Amino acid sequence: MIYSFRQTNSGGYYCQPAKHIIVKDARNEDDAVDTAMLAGMYLQGVAAGSDCSCCGNRWSGEAQQYATIEDALLDITRDDILRDSMESDNVPHYIVIDDLDVMDTVLE
Repeated sequence: MIYSFRQTNSGGYYCQPAKHIIVKDARNEDDAVDTAMLAGMYLQGVAAGSDCSCCGNRWSGEAQQYATIEDALLDITRDDILRDSMESDNVPHYIVIDDLDVMDTVLE
């Protein structure tokens, strides 16, 4: 199963590592959350004071699930999603990760 986490534009900007974190080869959604957090996703940003209280938490920790990487990429590269993400802010649109101890993690 493939899991995709989308970042909310909290406070009017995006932050690293990417606007979308796609986790492949996770055992389940909890494992995918743990892997995404190792890559830079965080939870409860408003409570921690790092996210805008008006806009809400940057990351929810709830994943979209897909059968393949191709399905996930098709969904996050739709015109309406890309239009929201086209700012020149040096934050990649997405990264694809798996077990972060494995050397074949792809940052795109």
